[in-house]
Amino acid sequence: MSSQSIIVIVAIAFAIWYLSYQAGRLDRLHHRIEVTELALHGQLLRRGGIAAELAAVPGIDPALCVLWGQAAHEALILQEVSSPQRTQVEDELTNILVMTLNDPEEVNEIRCNQHASLLLDELLQVSERIKMSQQFHTDAVRDCLEIREQFLVRFFRLAGRANPPVPVDLDVQIPSALFG
Repeated sequence: MSSQSIIVIVAIAFAIWYLSYQAGRLDRLHHRIEVTELALHGQLLRRGGIAAELAAVPGIDPALCVLWGQAAHEALILQEVSSPQRTQVEDELTNILVMTLNDPEEVNEIRCNQHASLLLDELLQVSERIKMSQQFHTDAVRDCLEIREQFLVRFFRLAGRANPPVPVDLDVQIPSALFG
């Protein structure tokens, strides 16, 4: 066997290894996207549940309870995380929470109720987790799209028939008065 043949065999073996490595990497990234999407979905459901429970606390302004209850109900009935409808409903819930919980005096009045105070603390924690979950999901989608755009990945169709991932673009504001 000549040295030229060995070089060709090594080059082919390297190319096969590289393509296999990229395909495995893409598969892991697609799996990571699914996991981060499920984590985000779980946190959004928790936030909707907390908002619904907060709306049911006695002694809170009935107008706030109606706003929170309706927005929470809309958020809890949707299942798919990355749909435009889900994004719109979650953004509406965020806007309602920010609008109603940005006044420190109003929040302090709500905190007079011990159960409501615990719910507000939990709402703050979940809102921070939503922010992190969305960032993890966005990072995974970005990494996956970068690999999918590579020439060899496109040429050899290493992504298979999987649809390109789409980032979940949520408004992740946290009501400022919750921090106080």
